[in-house]
Amino acid sequence: MAALRYSPSAFLLLALASLIGCNPEPATLRTAKPADLPPAGEAEWKPLARPAQSSPEAQKKLDALLAAHTGGKPELLAKLKNCTFIRNGAIVVHGPPGYAATQTVDVAWSARFKHTTELTAAAITTNAVGLTPDGNWLTEGNRPLGETAPATLPKKKLTEEVLIMAQRQLQEDACFLLFPYADPLTRVQLADDAKIGERDCYGLHIWTPALACVMLHVDKKTSTIVRMTFLGYENSHDVLKVLLFDNLQDFGGVKLPAKVYLRAGSFDIAEWRSLKVTFDKTFDPKFFDNP
Repeated sequence: MAALRYSPSAFLLLALASLIGCNPEPATLRTAKPADLPPAGEAEWKPLARPAQSSPEAQKKLDALLAAHTGGKPELLAKLKNCTFIRNGAIVVHGPPGYAATQTVDVAWSARFKHTTELTAAAITTNAVGLTPDGNWLTEGNRPLGETAPATLPKKKLTEEVLIMAQRQLQEDACFLLFPYADPLTRVQLADDAKIGERDCYGLHIWTPALACVMLHVDKKTSTIVRMTFLGYENSHDVLKVLLFDNLQDFGGVKLPAKVYLRAGSFDIAEWRSLKVTFDKTFDPKFFDNP
């Protein structure tokens, strides 16, 4: 695998170049199924123009999707607009085998967002990014294994490029939490069917308040999401991102995938294997001003 041209999430770990050595037990991408992920590249899929209205057939399929993920109660998705989720897994940075990683995402839709990733190699590297209506910030630091993280880290303002990456990451995470699909402003049209592994899926093009265009592939038998495709932004240009979902678990009546396999461009870059969600949170706005 060539050196990764894209960061392993939209703005993940700008300080990784300073890492030396590797984990005694590397965190490999253990359960990836290449047949489930088509060859990805910027020319493979282009976002379509937002339609004035949804097609009735596509809307029925989207309604069935929302019902399948919420037990017929899509109103439950509103509580995910203010939530924290934590996931653990593996990230590939400069080629296999990868590094153990933990990601913590705090969302207060639509304007406040904090995204923290901790990656373990010879040292523990922590990267945190915050977005609020009043500004944005980034902190990054390395510490030896076994040492406690410092109480505070210096913050710096995001560059324009990293700000765009962070904004796209907020949009991606919102779509992962499903609530944008239930928004009255969302529009949906049919897309091509696909065979993903052993699952027959129908396709939907969806325009949400979160992303200009998302393509979902949904299991025909269960009406649950199998794959999400959209344009992320990294290294000063758009890049196709593909997320493959598995292992749905119930979080307060909402089924979310505990396993997420991620590709950016033509590179397999992450596999999240577990998920914890705390929903319907009340955040102090100042919470998003600090790591």
